[in-house]
Amino acid sequence: MKDTYFIPCDAHEGCVWVASQHRLYFSTTKKLEETRVDLMYLDFSAFDLARDGDWSARLDRQSVQGLEAQTWIRDANMANSLCLTNDGLALLVAEQGSQERAACISRIEFADRQRTVVFDQYGGMPLNSPNKVIQSRVGHVIVSDPDYGFRQGFRPPPSLEPQLYVLPKNGDPVAYRGELEMPHGLALSPDERTLFVTDTSDDGAHDAVDLDRRHRVYALDFDPAKGTILGNHRYAFSTDEGVPDGSQTTEDSLLVGGGDGVYVADLDGQLRGKIKLDRTAVNLAVVYDHLFVTADEGVYLILNWKQRVG
Repeated sequence: MKDTYFIPCDAHEGCVWVASQHRLYFSTTKKLEETRVDLMYLDFSAFDLARDGDWSARLDRQSVQGLEAQTWIRDANMANSLCLTNDGLALLVAEQGSQERAACISRIEFADRQRTVVFDQYGGMPLNSPNKVIQSRVGHVIVSDPDYGFRQGFRPPPSLEPQLYVLPKNGDPVAYRGELEMPHGLALSPDERTLFVTDTSDDGAHDAVDLDRRHRVYALDFDPAKGTILGNHRYAFSTDEGVPDGSQTTEDSLLVGGGDGVYVADLDGQLRGKIKLDRTAVNLAVVYDHLFVTADEGVYLILNWKQRVG
């Protein structure tokens, strides 16, 4: 399709658009034989992608699809998702850890790549393998912590159940499990009163993953002032193929990556349709009217994404 570009590269998770740099940051697929994930970026600065500009008039297909990903951080402790900090100066990184290195949420500065551990234990016990991290407008940090690292063989047996954590701007971390089995993707509604959570597969006993058993999206009430998950667990929808993964909201939509593309719902969680892709949509970033999607083998750039929902 003329308004869809595919940039071949190793691009698994993330993904974060940093407008001031015209860069898309993301994490690579896991190299289990080396227990390594790198943080990379694609630099679009040559195209002068203004907020109100017509991107299609500025993008040359051959040049875009010929972009080469650059390494930002080599060996980023099995990092998964990324989140731009509210001050725009750093990334929050969900580091899954390894047998030797602790799992954590870290902050890595753009200026000098200085890394600071933000959160690495709860109740004196180590985190499992943090998967997603987001930040509210006032600064509350929300983390999903499934135990995929253990299930995939690069983390020790977990001490904590798969659950969510909120790091209030002022206060101690608070855990929330509720009815969730394996909390995964996270997104706050525009008014930040609803937290959308994708829930994947877990039998509750830390045994084998059954990816066909659970692939649901839920909505939870959230207090944006206090940074508290209030519960009121509501089913939204399920993916037809694959598991629901990276998520983001816009002023009127919830977008969730799935096995056959990007699922699009309204802010009540009612499914409207999907943007069909020929690869799994792992994570995504909405930028103005456009959409970046990481798909392991590369990055999709979909211009005017709303026109693709069917």
